Amino acid sequence: MQNNEDVKPIGLPVIHSLLKILKKRTFKVDIVFVFISLIVATVVLLAFFSYSGNKLSTLTLIRGNFAEEAESVIDKTDNYMRAAQRTAEIATERFDDPDVRLGLDTEEAKYLLKIIMTYPQIGLCYYGDEQGNFLQAAHLGNDLYVKSIRQIDGKAVTNFRYFDLDLNKVREESLADTKYDPRERPWYKGAKATGKTFWTDPYIFFENGEPGITVACPVYNKDKTLRGIVATDIILGGLSKFLKNIDISTNGLVFILDEKEQLIAYPDPKRMLTVENGITRSLKPRELKIPCVTEAVRNYEDKGDVFFTYQAAGTEYLACFKEFPPEFGKKWRFSIIAPVDDFIGPMKNTLREVLFLSLCILIASALMAGWLARRISRPIEQLAAEVLEVKNFNLDSRTEINSHINEIQTMDAAIRAMKNSLKAFKVYVPATLVKQLIESGENVTIGGKDRELTLFFSDIADFTSISESIPPKDLMLHLSEYFETVAQIIESEKGTVDKFIGDAVMAFWGAPIVNDDHAAMACRAALRCQKAIEVLNREWEKKGMRPFHTRIGLHTSYNVVGNMGSKQRMNYTVLGEGVNLASRLEGVNKIYSTSIIISKSTHRYVQNRFVCRILDQIAVKGNSQSVVIYELLAENSSPQSDKLRILSDRFQDAYNLYLKREWKKAKELFQSVLHDFPEDKVSLLYTDRCDKYLNHEPDESWNGITRLESK
Repeated sequence: MQNNEDVKPIGLPVIHSLLKILKKRTFKVDIVFVFISLIVATVVLLAFFSYSGNKLSTLTLIRGNFAEEAESVIDKTDNYMRAAQRTAEIATERFDDPDVRLGLDTEEAKYLLKIIMTYPQIGLCYYGDEQGNFLQAAHLGNDLYVKSIRQIDGKAVTNFRYFDLDLNKVREESLADTKYDPRERPWYKGAKATGKTFWTDPYIFFENGEPGITVACPVYNKDKTLRGIVATDIILGGLSKFLKNIDISTNGLVFILDEKEQLIAYPDPKRMLTVENGITRSLKPRELKIPCVTEAVRNYEDKGDVFFTYQAAGTEYLACFKEFPPEFGKKWRFSIIAPVDDFIGPMKNTLREVLFLSLCILIASALMAGWLARRISRPIEQLAAEVLEVKNFNLDSRTEINSHINEIQTMDAAIRAMKNSLKAFKVYVPATLVKQLIESGENVTIGGKDRELTLFFSDIADFTSISESIPPKDLMLHLSEYFETVAQIIESEKGTVDKFIGDAVMAFWGAPIVNDDHAAMACRAALRCQKAIEVLNREWEKKGMRPFHTRIGLHTSYNVVGNMGSKQRMNYTVLGEGVNLASRLEGVNKIYSTSIIISKSTHRYVQNRFVCRILDQIAVKGNSQSVVIYELLAENSSPQSDKLRILSDRFQDAYNLYLKREWKKAKELFQSVLHDFPEDKVSLLYTDRCDKYLNHEPDESWNGITRLESK
């Protein structure tokens, strides 16, 4: 037998070998170990916390959505019912006259017809008095009629008159004795007993077999004795139609219950009714034989929770029960039921895909990390820094990268070549636009987004005659200096220069980087452009060069902005009706001898920060809608702002008189403005218009809109 002391533990040599390896491990092993550990920990923790947090956030969001939806349905149900109640209460005033008549040809009959034609939820509206007389209007499906019952010698003589939907009489019918006495009906007895507005319990209407409810209001004589009862029949089918259109989720379900646990409204109205012994009644939820509905109602009755989760037929569900408020007058409840997987099912699928992808990445990383860790970590970091410089369009920096790996050398050479190429293209491609596109994170693909922008169009006055008097080469240099000045100002105000079109400049604010202050920045840029061009013109005139007088139009609207063109050649630009209007406003300056015109939509954003003067209300050619336009005069901080605001206010007073067709008073005010501002050509224009209308009064259709027949 072998001695136990001679037996060595088998595991000890293995442990000693592992410890020896770990003590002599290389940096590569450390990197691989840490790398893999971080990936595993990150994936597990992110997956767990992401799924748990997203599930909790989703359920919290659903709870809020369910509560909002419940409140919305309750409010709409209350409005649906209250409209009929208010109608009945108002109708009592119609029938409190001692001389009220209950015949088919009476104003009372027309009044009841008007009610049922106005309110689709009211199927019948009627009045019965203490003598048993009765007048009713009904609109049930395609049937529209008035019914009158007179109690004569103990018989209920009944007359019908049927109409089409245009209230044209179709036919009449008479019955000698229908044995109908309104005083015996529950709605009449209930209102008489309570002495106030009375709601019946839901029941199946005899006329059309649909569930409904009646609201009845008593009418009293001056001596406080009962004269009769006014009532309206409310068709509950409208609530079911409304519930059918509620989109909770793919398999969600909503319904309304009364205090007797009977279904009041259900997305499929036919399923909520049953016939027993020839009598139609509403089902209770458990009678639908839908497990999720039965379990939801049972859980609510047992626990009373408003929002809860539960299991039914192996599926987890969310449920919300909301009581109607006490002021509604009925103990009704609204319920929402939906499977949890309708909301978090895609999240589970994503989690499985992420875990599988993470496993693949982990295996690949383990194989590659050891080989790449030491040889490429530092050069890669340097290359990444170089790429970031390129991303930010900082093309003048240079970092020396030393590596014996051919791929690293190739990448380094490629980045240097890319920098040199971009330096050349930077002259043609707006660097600011490229930076903004990168910062916005938008993909460089064909397509655009709707976004509110402020659009800028400028044009040089009489450029055609100027171009004919200057050699093309000199004109190009002249224009380039002009464009350089305008473009720099636009970009300094965070605008985007779209394009140069001949002598015109198109720019916009609000994209690609979202900018809530786009309108103010565009207005400031327009004013700065005019000042800078004035300085340029003085310098050019000293050199014997022709000055450029610029007109600018600004308009704010929603437009499509994005990459347009072909896959090989794109242009980041704007499309939309607003572009056309901004361009037209630039041209409108010629009519009013102004330099900057802005639309009302732009003025709305800047009216408290800039001095603007109303110009007119115009309708440009090709557009039937008119637009109010303003002249942009100065920023509030400008030294001339106080004086220009006086001009604006006085012109506004004159313009108001002009719109009121008080031509003589308006002319006097415009002339007063001209006296203090003799160079104001807009006031001179309106003075001429007043003279024109004083001599030839416009017809009644004149509304102050100036229609421009040319572009």
